[in-house]
Amino acid sequence: MQLIQLSQVSKDFGGNNIFSDIDLDINEGERIGLVGENGSGKSTLFKLLVGIESPTEGIITRKRKMTSGYLTQEIDPRQYQKTVFEVVQEVSSAFATLVAHIHDLERQMASPETAADPAAMETVLDAYGRAQERFEAMGGYLVEHRARSVLSGLGMPDHLYEQKIGELSGGEKKMVNLARILVQMPDLLLLDEPDNHLDMSAKEWLENYIRDYPGTVMLISHDRHLLNNTVQKIYQLEDGAIDVYVGNYTFYVTERQRRLLQQMEDYQNQQDEIKRLEVSLVQLREWARLNDKFAGRMHNMEKRIERLKELQVQKPILQRDKLKVNLDAARSGKKVLEVRGLQTAVDGRLLFHPFDLTIFYGERIGIVGDNGSGKTTLLKMLLALRPADGGSIAIGANVVVGYYAQEQETLPFESTPLDFVRRLKQISEPQAIALLSRMLFSYRDMHTTIRHLSGGEKSRLQIARLMLTDANFLLLDEPTNNLDIPSVEVLESALLQFEGTILTVSHDRYFLDKITTKTLQIGTDKRVCAYTGNFSYMLEKQGR
Repeated sequence: MQLIQLSQVSKDFGGNNIFSDIDLDINEGERIGLVGENGSGKSTLFKLLVGIESPTEGIITRKRKMTSGYLTQEIDPRQYQKTVFEVVQEVSSAFATLVAHIHDLERQMASPETAADPAAMETVLDAYGRAQERFEAMGGYLVEHRARSVLSGLGMPDHLYEQKIGELSGGEKKMVNLARILVQMPDLLLLDEPDNHLDMSAKEWLENYIRDYPGTVMLISHDRHLLNNTVQKIYQLEDGAIDVYVGNYTFYVTERQRRLLQQMEDYQNQQDEIKRLEVSLVQLREWARLNDKFAGRMHNMEKRIERLKELQVQKPILQRDKLKVNLDAARSGKKVLEVRGLQTAVDGRLLFHPFDLTIFYGERIGIVGDNGSGKTTLLKMLLALRPADGGSIAIGANVVVGYYAQEQETLPFESTPLDFVRRLKQISEPQAIALLSRMLFSYRDMHTTIRHLSGGEKSRLQIARLMLTDANFLLLDEPTNNLDIPSVEVLESALLQFEGTILTVSHDRYFLDKITTKTLQIGTDKRVCAYTGNFSYMLEKQGR
């Protein structure tokens, strides 16, 4: 049964067209992946579906009494004084009001003034009993159980349930926002990058949740493994139009290439036919000038060519603008890094037991583990950005380290990209502009303060720094975050061609399987174990 229908829908912003004349059906029970380059309008389409935005033209028809939930990238600051559990349980405004009322009655019952007044206590107890009856009738205990189950599945520690939202980290706030939407269980679940800041265990849980969800799910994600394991249909938003592919992400990639090649063949055949007819038309015009009986055939030929041009197959773009990444660097010594008995603790909590590690030139190693296990801390220790609590770290001969920071904190936020790259390496302004152009920066963005760039633009700027510093040992902390899929694929290609050494933290299983040849896992038992293969190899060895 149909949930939403879009008919001839167009959307403009400030005179700029985002998409035009979109016809789309979304049905009950579907699992749909929405893909497209950054800026193609994916989030705008979600806002149209949920009713936050209205179409410039066209009609959007929704099933009567349909409920929808939209995961945004930010949590409402008005929620900051509430606890994690309070926010996650807010399945409706009426339910949230009831829960707040119950908490207020509990505070009244605990106050000395009420305890000292039997009549007041009886009044409060009577109101509390009625509120509990309403709570049970609204499925409150089921909601509470669901909230705990979802928070646990996403990896939120129990001790944070009563923490105020405003006291959480950015990643924790996004996790709470995701949990809140999942607990609501709307008919249409719209998830915009739900896997950001989730570790491998949480991603696996989310995959299962989406597959088993009783309603309809539409998903924006740059995680190709997540798309492959959850969706049965791909909507591609490109050049203001939507194309539908019935299959998972791998099917979409293959089928899209087949369609593009077929469209190019149709285009070339049509162009050949138009040229052939135009040659014939030239001859017919010459004959008609000499003999009127050819005039009718000439006019028919003109109309035929005109009809062909009106129905002309659009020439497909086989190669779109992509990042141009070159990570060539001079060779280092054979032994790149040697770690002996390394260990550390944060606030008295041991992150991992002492371990040894030797990295040789050309190795590509992935570091995996749950959030909070110490992956980023380990990279910072290797970079001498924070001290170790024990052990030794030795960098090999002729090693030039390049660091990609997950939180972008190593970028000079008050500088512009143009000034930044010119300080990294003595290059002229035209050379710097050419470099940034290859990284898909517009002329305006080159002169914009880095602080005001998008997450994707900051990520591309960090990649530019790796190129300019001639690093032969890359330490990468979540390098695929904020990049769209075409940019991730370019980065993967560059890393595969890179002859140096790579040590990368990532929760992107597709990326890890493609890039790494060795895996370092920080386990829940705080032991560091090495596997001589990629992430899937590690799972296989663990019997998972």
